[in-house]
This record gives sequence, C-alpha cells and structure tokens, in this order.
Amino acid sequence: MDGLVVEGAKTIFKFVYSKIKTLSKYEEKINELREEIANLRNKKMVIEEDVTLAKMEGKVPKPQVSEWLMKASRAEDDVRPLLKMADEYADGRGSKIMQCWTVEKKLELVKELNSSHCEISSPIKSVMEMAVPPLVGQRAASDMKQLLEILNRDEIRTIAVWVKGGIGKTTLVKNLSNELCFSSPNSYDIVIWVQVSRSLDLSAIQSQIAKRIHLKLEAGDTTHRIACRILERLKLRRKILLILDDVWEKIDLDAVGIPSRDPCCKILLTTRSRDVCRQMAVDVFFQLKLMIEEDAWNLFVHSAGPVVNLDGIKSPARKIVAGINGLPLAIKTLGNSLRERPHIELWQNMYLRYRYSSPLFKNIEKEIFGTLATSYHSLPSKILKQCFLFCFLYPASFLIDVRELIQCWVSDGIIIENKTVEETFDYDIALVERLKDSCLLDQDSEGTVKMHDIFRDLAILLSKSQELVYGFHTQSGFPLYQMPNESSRRVSFVCCRIKKLPVLPVGSQLSVLLLQDNPIQKIPNEFFHNLKSLRVLDFSKTRITSLPPSFLCLSELRALFLRDCLIETLPSFKSLGKLLVLDLSRTRIKALPNGFGKLHCLRELNLSCTPFLNKIVTGSISGLSSLETLDMSRSSYNWNPKTGANQKATFDELLSMEHLSALQIRLDSVKCLKSASFLLKKLTRFDIHVSPWSHDSNHHVAKHNDKRLVLMGVDLPQEDLQDLLHNTSSLDLLTCVGMTQRHWLSLSSLISLTISNSNEVTHLISKERSSREMFPNLQHLVLDHLQSLEAIVEGIIPRGKCLINLTTIKVLECPMLKVAVSYAMLRHVKKLEDIRVSSCENLSCVIESGKHEEILPNLRVLEISNMVNLRSICDDTSVFPVLQQIKVLHFSGLKKLPLSISNSCSLKKIEGDIKWWNSLRWDNDESKNFFQQHFQAYPREKNYSRKRKYK
Repeated sequence: MDGLVVEGAKTIFKFVYSKIKTLSKYEEKINELREEIANLRNKKMVIEEDVTLAKMEGKVPKPQVSEWLMKASRAEDDVRPLLKMADEYADGRGSKIMQCWTVEKKLELVKELNSSHCEISSPIKSVMEMAVPPLVGQRAASDMKQLLEILNRDEIRTIAVWVKGGIGKTTLVKNLSNELCFSSPNSYDIVIWVQVSRSLDLSAIQSQIAKRIHLKLEAGDTTHRIACRILERLKLRRKILLILDDVWEKIDLDAVGIPSRDPCCKILLTTRSRDVCRQMAVDVFFQLKLMIEEDAWNLFVHSAGPVVNLDGIKSPARKIVAGINGLPLAIKTLGNSLRERPHIELWQNMYLRYRYSSPLFKNIEKEIFGTLATSYHSLPSKILKQCFLFCFLYPASFLIDVRELIQCWVSDGIIIENKTVEETFDYDIALVERLKDSCLLDQDSEGTVKMHDIFRDLAILLSKSQELVYGFHTQSGFPLYQMPNESSRRVSFVCCRIKKLPVLPVGSQLSVLLLQDNPIQKIPNEFFHNLKSLRVLDFSKTRITSLPPSFLCLSELRALFLRDCLIETLPSFKSLGKLLVLDLSRTRIKALPNGFGKLHCLRELNLSCTPFLNKIVTGSISGLSSLETLDMSRSSYNWNPKTGANQKATFDELLSMEHLSALQIRLDSVKCLKSASFLLKKLTRFDIHVSPWSHDSNHHVAKHNDKRLVLMGVDLPQEDLQDLLHNTSSLDLLTCVGMTQRHWLSLSSLISLTISNSNEVTHLISKERSSREMFPNLQHLVLDHLQSLEAIVEGIIPRGKCLINLTTIKVLECPMLKVAVSYAMLRHVKKLEDIRVSSCENLSCVIESGKHEEILPNLRVLEISNMVNLRSICDDTSVFPVLQQIKVLHFSGLKKLPLSISNSCSLKKIEGDIKWWNSLRWDNDESKNFFQQHFQAYPREKNYSRKRKYK
C-alpha cells in the first residue's frame, strides 16, 4: 500500500513538474517570440523601403525578395493571435499547455526569416578608388603618413588641409582615400568624397552625397527635406569619413544633413582659406609645405622626360625649376608643356620668358601664374588658345560635356565647319587632348572635362589682357556683381542662381550667351532684339516654358540648347536658317513647330527623352537636308503610325536622308527596319531599340555600342532580320522568342551580345560542325535570367574562330547551368580577362579545366556571388597565371581557392565575406599567411535595424 502511494506521488509529481516546466518554457518562448517578431517587422520595413526605392529607380527586385516578404507577412499574421492569447493567459484566461508546441514552431520560422540573407542590391562599397597621379618625393610621403595618423586619432573629428592653390591638397587627399581603399577598407563604413566649388551650392553638395549613398532624390524635395533624408541614412552608419575638397566658405553641415556632432562622423576638408578653418571650427590645421628642391626636380624630370638631361638643357631647366619654388602643379604643368622638346634655344627662351614675366602677374600669386602662363603661351596656335579661354566660361571644376563644348567651338566660329560632324569631332578631340596633355584641362568621367580653378583664374587674367581681341566675360556665383560691357562677345552666367535675366548693353555684338543652370522662369519679350549677332545660346536646365517673339531675330544663331527645360511649345524656326545644332532633349514639347523642315543647315538634332512628343509633321525631319546626327532615344514618338489625315512622319522619311550618319531611335515594331538595309550600312553609328513599350526598359548597357540593336519581346522566326543583324556590332535580346543556331551564324560582326529573360535557350553554341566559326569577333557576353540554359558551349567543338576574341563574360540567374566556363569553352576563350557569375543556384564549378592543362592566360578578374551550391572555382591552380582580383560574396559551400604561391605573382586583392574567409581550408600555414595579406573583408550588413542596403 505504501508503495502504491509512493508511485502515485511520483506520478503526480512528474505530471505537475512537466506542467510547470512547460509553463516556464512557454513564458520563455513567448518572450523570445515577441523579440524575434519585432526584429522581423523592422527587417521587413527596411526591405519594403528598399524595394520601393529600387522600383522608383526603374529596377525590378529579385523574386526571392518578394517571396521573403510574403513569408514575413504570413508569419506576422500567424504570430499575432498567439501573442494575443499570451496576453489573455496573463489575465488568467485560457490554457498555455496546448499552445506551447505551436509557439515553438512559429519561433523557429521567425528566426529562420530573420537569419536569412535577403539582398535587394549590391552593397555600397565603403571606399571608392579615385584616379590620381601618385605622390612624388619624401615630403609628400611624410605628409601622407602624418595625415593618416591624425585621422586615426579618436579625439579628432574635423581636419583641414590648408594651403594656397597649386601645392597639391587634392592630390594628397585623393591618395589618402586610395590608401584607405587598398590598405584599410574597413576603417570606415563609408568614405564620401564631395567636390565643393568657389560658388557654394548646398544642393550640389547634397546631390553628390545622395548619389554616393544611393539615395533617390525627388524633383520636389526641398534642401531641408533632402538634409533630413541624408541625415537619416547616414545615421545608419557606424563610422563615416566625409571629404570636402576645395572649400571656399563656411559650409553649414547641419543644413546639408551631415551628423557633424556625432562621434561616428569625421570631416576632412581642403581649403585655401584659414578663415574657413576657423569658421568651421576644425580640430587640426594641417598645412602642406612646398616641395624640397630635389623632389621638385624629380617631378619635373618625370613630367618633361629624359630630354632635360641633354647638354645645354639641364642648366636652364634647373634654373626654371628652382624659380618655381616647389609648387607641384606649376612644375608638372610646365614639364608637360616642354616634354620631349630637344631644342636648346626653346629652353633658354622659356627661362627668359619666365624670369621676365608680364606685369599682369605681378603680386598676384606670381609664382603660379607666371609659370602657368608659359604653358598657355606655348600652345602652338591661336585656335588652341581660344579653345582654352572658352573653357573658363564654365565655373571652376564644372563638368563640361566634350561633345557640347566642341559644338560651341564650331558654332562660335573658333573652328571652321568644313568637315562632317564626325570628322570635326575627331579633329576637335585632338585639340582637347592637347589641352589635357598641357595640364590646362583635366579629364573627369568619360566624355567630360573640367578646368582646375587655378587655370580658370589664369584664363580670366589672360582674357582681360586680350579683352578687345576675344571679348570673353564670365560671372560665376551669386550675387551678380560684374556686368558685361560693349566689348564683351562671349558671356557666361552659368550657375549664377539668377531668376531674372540681366540687362545687356545696347548694340551688343554678343556671339555666345550661356545661361544654363539658373532658375530663370521667363524671357522678356524684347530680350533678343539687341542680340542679333548671337551664334550660341544655352538655356538648358532653366525653368522657361516658352520663347518670346523676339527670338525670331536670331538669324545668325548656330547652336541652341534648351535641354531639361519646362518648355512645352516652340515658335516657328523659319528665321533660323543657319542653325547647326539643336538640343531639345528632356523637354515637354508635344510637337515640332511649323516650318521645322526648312532648317536646311541643321546638322545635329537631339530629341531624346521627350515623353510628350507625339506630333512630327511629314517633311519635318526629311526636310533637314544637312542632318547628320539624330537622337530620339527614349522619345515617345511613334514612328510607325498609319498614314492618314494627320500626315505624321514615318520611319521611311529617314531612309532618304543623304547625310545621316548617326541615329539613336526607339521603334514600336521591327517591321519598318526590313527596308532599312541600305540606311544601316551607311550609318557609322546607331542605337536602335525595338520595344512594344513607350520607354526603354532597364537592361545591361553594352560597352561597345557603335552599332547597337536592342530587341525586346520580338518573335525572331517571324521577322526577316538577317540584314539587320549582319550590320549590328552590339545586340541585346530581351524577352525574345525563337532564338536558334541559324540566327547566331549570321552574327560574325558582333562585338557585344546580351541575352536576357528567355526560357528557350539551352545552349548558346551547339556541337554542330558550323559552330567552329561562330562569334569570331565577340568580346563581351552577358547571359541573364535564362531559365533553361544548361551550357554555354555544348560538347567539344573543333578549334577555329569560335569565341577567340571573348574578353568578358557575365552570367546571372541561370538556374540550370552547372559550369560557367566548361572545358569545351575553355579551349577557345584564350583572351578572356573578366568572369562574373552570380545567383546560378545549381552551379558547382566556375571553370572546368580538364586534364589537358588548358589555361586562361589573360584572366585578371574573377567575381562570384550568391551561389550556395558552388563547391569549386577550378581544380587546377595554374589555369589563370595573371589573375589580379578575386571577389567571392555570400557563400556557404566554397571551402578552397585554386591558388598557389608560385602562380600568384600578379594577385592584388581577394575580396569576400569575413566568415567565408575564416572557413577556408589551406594546404599549409605558409599559403594561408601569404594570401591573408591580399584579403579585404567585404562590408556585409547583417543588422537590418541598424543598416540598410540601397541600389
């Protein structure tokens, strides 16, 4: 009996204990669930914002993102009643026992969602490499080291590199930024470079910062609104370095949106003004010193070349360098202007000219301007000198579009217009290159140049001495304090923030008037009456909505720029018979004006990005008998209308244009191109988009697109495209159907090929005999979202011309692909330099080397991301002997790199996730230590409540 009591007691105890344990576990799990679901909501909110931003930028988020958001919403809905029940249990209602198992399951699901990586787009790189010449000399190296040490001190938040112009502030700081990029990429979450200007513009500063952090700005955003958005975004970063280059006056960092008082943010600025340093309350003044004599001489020798060591030249060269007093910009400029000039008399004359420099430069930074003026006087022709002076009509460091600059030179009469547009462009490019070689202009991004403010100051001084000859006048900045006079012929008010047009002298002989980038809303009716000699007029990026009646007085006008205006209607252009260049891109015009076809001298017409343009009367384009360049990319005009009462212009009008050589256009249908074979052969450049939609879709842009064709949603077998494809050098096939081997065989001239969004393509190149001659000139290949692609090259193809010139390949989201570069393909692609593979879920190997020691002798870049099943890049360590860079992102399966010390002489960088790097297996510690020095951890953002990713 006692035993039964004891057993009964044990059973009751176990039961009660299990219930208590269950209840305790329930409370623990429900609290954990509350925390995890809160984190999930934060993560979901961030990702939803990212998706919205991506869509605003015209990008389509990945399907995995939509799937994750759907699962997250479902989880929220499932957890909500569980938490409600938990609150009721706390009030004594209901039973917790039954719900414990359900809570555990939902907790596991929410944890899984929180831990999954859901990348909307590529993360922002922490430090961007900058194009800059290396530092020269021991003093520059010492300055760099000292500045880095100051930057690394936690108590210092604001540093100013302070010195007068031409000593190398920007060069030093750009080299410092590159040092952070290569040696300490994880020192800061983000380094932001902002090019300030003499005319302080907070909006321009905000725009540069927004672009760097991938913040989409809205047209109606105020400066205050943008500042709030920038501040919100930057506070998601733990450590920021903001570099402000060339600061001329105090910048209100709060008004920009910079968290300047936050310990996470450091400011590094360059300036010529000590007052700016005081006003911005910098912690450290870092003053650069002039170059020591030997460093100055070495820089000069580097710039001028070995000619300086010739007998009779070294002595005057030494004297010239000594007289420059260690100014790097002046030394480099003069050296470049004298490069490879072996005539002793030239050097002796140069020394005398410098020694007895013009009174113009006395007491005005003579040591700089006296030297730089020598470079100007060394220009071989008056044309080059005028071209140089013309560039100061733009603000300092203003990005000048080279093609537009050349159009202005020609239209103003500096360059004689006796060649075709392309021939003139080639000739003038040589002039631009000459100015760059003389360091009088700086290269910026592709297709743009800018003038250093030192050289701009020089140009202004030079123009004053020759005002009666050339008549240049410029005003940059606000307010307007100097107006042109009767002798002014070329006048610029670019970026002056003027709302009302200035009053110009009566009887003016003005030939150039630049008014772009101003909030001008209206042009007075009589404004152009006194400007009958005007040849170049630019109202781009103003707010004008119409042109006044006096516009018809401009009978001498050669170039008219109305780009990015609010203009909707145009007056008759019948009096502009001498017009050569007309830019109406990004305007709101709905129709071309009457008499437009009478512009018989017009050579270049830009109607791109005109979403409201729906009326072009028959003859308006074909009547432009001299037209050579027509750009109608991203225009809504339908070139395939049915001929009717409206008599709209059709594509057939373009076929008869004798001089047309460059065409950019969007067509609704491929049908009108069937009769365009002769035109396409005649064109030296074309970019034709065939799409059933009103605007171009987002897709890969070919690098080599002299003759580019984009086909979207086209049924290839239904169209006769042989002639069209044969004349194409760059082809994009987006969501097309019916792609077969027959089409590829006609593409012998193709340089770039993109195939995207197809379920049909299983192999790009089949094992048919004819395949050995396919794509002999192809250099760039992009394969994107090809759901059925099994292999790029099917089977072994006899060696021939197939793919022998391929240099870059990019493969994205091809789920059936198992090998990116198969052995069959490896045998042909010996010129391959760059391989990038991403999100191919079944890819197990990137390069299949085989047993015959095939190599890629030119491969330099290998980038792989988002492929969880990848097990090997390549089995052989000798396949890529000159590899320079490997990037491996978001992996779990790759455990070994195909690298050996003996074959890694060219390797510069291995970039990847730190967790992945630590999981790699190595043959020995020597290899691990050797490659560790090349590794840079890629900034992977894990905490969604702290950081966000933007595209």
